[in-house]
Amino acid sequence: MTTTIHLCIATGQNAANFIPLKQLGAQTIWILETPDMQKQHSAKNLTQALKQALPEAQVRTLAFDDSTPAAMQAAALQLACDELDGQHVIFHATGGTKLMVLAIHQQLLNLQSGAGSYRLLYADTAHQTLSWLDEAPRQEPMADVVTLNEQLLLRGYRSSNDTRPAAIQQRASERAKVTKFMGEKSAQLQGFLGALNFHARQAADGKSLTQEFNYLPRAQSPAGKLLELAEEQALLSINEAYSQITFANAEVAEYFCGGWVEEYVFLKFTGTLAPTQYTLGAQITQIQSKNPNEIDGIAVANNRALIIECKAKKQDQAQDAIYKLGQLVKQVGGLMARGLYVSARQVSEPDRNRAREYGVDVLAADELAKLSDYLRQWKSNASQ
Repeated sequence: MTTTIHLCIATGQNAANFIPLKQLGAQTIWILETPDMQKQHSAKNLTQALKQALPEAQVRTLAFDDSTPAAMQAAALQLACDELDGQHVIFHATGGTKLMVLAIHQQLLNLQSGAGSYRLLYADTAHQTLSWLDEAPRQEPMADVVTLNEQLLLRGYRSSNDTRPAAIQQRASERAKVTKFMGEKSAQLQGFLGALNFHARQAADGKSLTQEFNYLPRAQSPAGKLLELAEEQALLSINEAYSQITFANAEVAEYFCGGWVEEYVFLKFTGTLAPTQYTLGAQITQIQSKNPNEIDGIAVANNRALIIECKAKKQDQAQDAIYKLGQLVKQVGGLMARGLYVSARQVSEPDRNRAREYGVDVLAADELAKLSDYLRQWKSNASQ
């Protein structure tokens, strides 16, 4: 059986190499690594993902000097003559600089004059296509191959909890009616949600679970119906005579502080994204530096990631949260990822503008009711 060597260039956007390698089931893979890519651990990250996706594959990393045109020419010549002469090679020409790709391509063309063979492949992640340039040039669709764990590995991260714990899933399901009511009626609940959040914070911080409000909402109002539904679910009890609400326990108080927003996203993920891979409350760690991060939600569909941040805090705290999410989108998701900032409170227009600059979409306050539509649209766009 003829061995085909898949040659690629380590890049900061590893998905462009990983997707075709996995799609083609590559078994012999050589990764060219420049000094700059070595500092970024690009080849190591790609290798980690390939070991999971293609456990039988043989992966080799070779140093490549790209310091000057002459150095590139010499390195390409040595690679073609000393390493690849007589071999059957597929060159994945997506990474590296144009000059580097041209230098390698020029030398690999010589393989066809001997016992070897040479084909060039370009992966276009933006348009989800693989383009072959050989005797029969053609294009084929890019397959949906990147799993959630592989997405993290490609970016140099590991997850310590790839699925939401069963106990949390159960708890979210039990109070789903209350959660969905708050999310879908958030526009009518705005004033009261702020007061509820404040008193719940007091209870969660160790003060009395019984909190006295200035007044309780009318029974037939949206806020009144929320309290009635919460009382039916045994999340709280109401003393109308003293305008008091008693939270069932500190965990329930945390839920009303803002935990309900995460659970609302979880319920919408479950109902809308299946069978797309996703996780909520993910603890991820950067492999090289061991720096931990927490991601409220991440989904992967058609080789693209959606990273979510959930907040129920005041508007003036949105700026820092959006900036943090923008950084996570870049670091964990890569160029094709989007971020989604989900907030129970309104988000100012300046903060929305800033979010757009970071590749982050915003659903806030009354927009929460549109979350299912947003997720369906994101999944549809990811497939295009």
